[in-house]
Amino acid sequence: MKNMNKISIENSHQSSPGCRRSRIHRTPVFILVLVLLMQAPSMASNTAGNTQDLIRAAMVYNFCKFVQWPSDDQPDHLVLGVMSDGFEVPDFSSIDGKSVQDLPLEVRNISTRKELAGCNLLFISQNQTMPLQDAFAESRNESILTISEIDDFCTQGGIIQMVPRRGKMRFFINRQAADDAGLTLSSQLLKMAKIVEGN
Repeated sequence: MKNMNKISIENSHQSSPGCRRSRIHRTPVFILVLVLLMQAPSMASNTAGNTQDLIRAAMVYNFCKFVQWPSDDQPDHLVLGVMSDGFEVPDFSSIDGKSVQDLPLEVRNISTRKELAGCNLLFISQNQTMPLQDAFAESRNESILTISEIDDFCTQGGIIQMVPRRGKMRFFINRQAADDAGLTLSSQLLKMAKIVEGN
């Protein structure tokens, strides 16, 4: 965790262009985020890896802890699908095989809509080629938590948009999209995010 101790999430009170209708929750963000990152899996052995990938992986790992999937469809393990164009694939190897909610987490690279059916979480890279609305339609049917760094991701119907900025990370949440997918997000997670409206 030595590489993660100085990481914090910026909870800005300024609206982004795609989130002018946002409603901001004011909470002791630094304390809550510090707890989140301290609970992330050890990344000390990955010092040679890309710092941005390590931050991204730690955030996604911690999101898992604050999400409840439908009780009638409880998985025996969690699958994180990573959707990209196949050339610049975000590296989530630091959390592959880690345990979260007493379940092993498996990372898979996916490229087709059919492969989404086996996922519990979906990280959509900025260079992906599948239309977002196709991914969203499938994710709602399969109770998949969608995550991305794509601009206006939440306002387009995604659930969590991560916004990296100069070594810090903040995030937006579309609570309605989570509800539509049958997912329950912890109040702790919601308090740390900027809540936005979207499709």
